[in-house]
Amino acid sequence: MSARVPIVPTESFSADVAGVPTEVMVLEFDQVMAIVTQVDRLGTLLQAKQDAYTQTYSVEVLLGRRNDPLLEVFARQLIERLAVAKCQKDLTLWVGLLRSDDPESIKGVIEAVCAKSRV
Repeated sequence: MSARVPIVPTESFSADVAGVPTEVMVLEFDQVMAIVTQVDRLGTLLQAKQDAYTQTYSVEVLLGRRNDPLLEVFARQLIERLAVAKCQKDLTLWVGLLRSDDPESIKGVIEAVCAKSRV
């Protein structure tokens, strides 16, 4: 019996995003869980789900800042990239950013997460 190779390997790394040190951890089990923080706290908890039949995605804020649409864009971008990588698992995402209202900061974090974790 061959060992199952995860689509999203367990990763833990630091990245510099727009001059801000950013800690990232990505884990895969029955779903993919990502933790991204620039403030040494977990921050807002989001859940992104994908429907394999219709290829639609839904994002829901479970805990934290509900009035921050860019965090929902962040979660949607990651779940879409998981789908492209043939991973049909849902995503749980903890996000604690200094500037979650800055599109360039969100874009930099997405690029760092996807580059390092192969999503």
